[in-house]
Amino acid sequence: MSYKVLALKYRPTSFDEVVGQTTVTRTLQRALERGKIGHAFLLSGARGVGKTTTARILAKALNCSKTEGQTANPCSTRTEETRASACPSCREIADGRSLDVQEIDGASNTGVDSIRELRDMTRYSPARDRFKIWIIDEVHQISGAAFNALLKTLEEPPPRVKFIFATTEYHKIPETILSRCQQYDFRMIATRELQRHLRSVADQEQIHVSDAALALIARAAEGSARDALSLFDQVLAFTGDAVKDEEVAGLLGLVDRELLHRATRAILEGSSLAVLELVESLADYGADYRNFVRELLLHLRAILLVKLAEPGSPLLAQILPEEAQELRAFADAFAEEDLLSCLDLLTRAEAELRNVTDPRVALDLVLLKLVQMRRLVPFSEVVARVERMLGGGASAPAASQAAPRALPDPGRTPPLAAVPPAPTPARSAAFESPQPIAPPPATAELASAEAVLARMLSLSQARPSLAAPLRAAVPRQDGETLVLELPPDFLTFAREHAEDYRTLAKKAGHTLALRIDAGAVVAATVLEQPSLETAKRQKLREEAEREPAVQEALDLFDGRVVDVRETSPGREDA
Repeated sequence: MSYKVLALKYRPTSFDEVVGQTTVTRTLQRALERGKIGHAFLLSGARGVGKTTTARILAKALNCSKTEGQTANPCSTRTEETRASACPSCREIADGRSLDVQEIDGASNTGVDSIRELRDMTRYSPARDRFKIWIIDEVHQISGAAFNALLKTLEEPPPRVKFIFATTEYHKIPETILSRCQQYDFRMIATRELQRHLRSVADQEQIHVSDAALALIARAAEGSARDALSLFDQVLAFTGDAVKDEEVAGLLGLVDRELLHRATRAILEGSSLAVLELVESLADYGADYRNFVRELLLHLRAILLVKLAEPGSPLLAQILPEEAQELRAFADAFAEEDLLSCLDLLTRAEAELRNVTDPRVALDLVLLKLVQMRRLVPFSEVVARVERMLGGGASAPAASQAAPRALPDPGRTPPLAAVPPAPTPARSAAFESPQPIAPPPATAELASAEAVLARMLSLSQARPSLAAPLRAAVPRQDGETLVLELPPDFLTFAREHAEDYRTLAKKAGHTLALRIDAGAVVAATVLEQPSLETAKRQKLREEAEREPAVQEALDLFDGRVVDVRETSPGREDA
């Protein structure tokens, strides 16, 4: 007797056997029990999720001759025993040789002539069964003219005619057809459900295979029950009745989990050498680079789910308990924004790898970017440090730094960067405006003119036109009035927008008067004594570089002191 592949041998023969489509099968069963069955059905969904199988079961339920009328539980034809006891209608439908149930391939019958022939056949009564049923697979491939020829018959068919359409491309079906059908959407089958189905098949076939190996097969099937059984068949052809985990990964072209763990550790360590050695291992392993990027993307997504979701959450349904336990240590070591940045980079890289001439070099660059990404200080932390410096707390950052995050394997990995991300930082270049500072009481000392100007400049980043004059401004305090001395080029614009600058000053902590003056006198003084001014500025620069707050700013931005300005009398900090 010829071998029968698992996808055909274990094809469902009743509604209860359909995997992962409980909503659809339960709806059809209840409609059959109540006798509320329409004349046209449209079953849509991805490949291998049970559309054509459900169409055959529905045809059997309508024509099963063991009952007086339609039934929700037609004859089963899986085993030889049930097949022998099944009615002739159910056996013939299962074998595809029923005269009253015709299966048509939409790809082979796209023209108007085929539909006209079908329409003419609907005039005749069934040869033996209750209904004459047409099952049209891949119905979206029928031409527009053929659909139009079918419209009248589909809307008002003879009493004993039923249509069942199946398609993987729902969006290609004309609205005129959709409005005349009962529509059922078949979802992708969850990995956990596929794994249970494969376990049932393995037990019936007396195959020794671990849950981890079945999980690999179910994950590779990507929601398709037919693909899962076909892949299982492929594995069994090589391994026989004893399946080993490493053989499954090799046969399916999947990336070894240890390679994914190595990549994750390298990202956490910030080790460029480690990722280059990993790519070398992939080359020796013969792995597809784009497939590795896809697997790493799914791996980091699983880490993110483990980090965010509570135990028992539906989000973790597709992650095995033992795998979730392994990922927990990585989830604790990663910050949420780090994982989001990595996922964003890998998503773009996976698409770009399709067209590169040298995928290995492209993969090197992708992994090196991931390594360098964690070395970047979050932008919110930069803003917080600047705020602390402006507030005079030069030593505050060192005292407030959190301890480094621990890695999954302390024996193999060095400590992480000393600067941890904030709880919910944003790495975008756009400036996130801080909350307005509450006005100080009347008895409090006024903030220094330089500090107010710095805060105004920070707050004005969203409006570059306001920020440009502030960069050229020289601030000073005149009693309770903040004076901004501007070059002539900016003076007219600044005075026209004086109210905007007063608003910025209030948000920056200065709640009293603001005046905008010309800065020509200051510029003239500088031009009269160039050599003396140069020497004085050099001395001031050296003094400034020794200031703790300046040193921290230089370390933070990897910068250098370019210019120093000395305050004039009457401009002492309050």
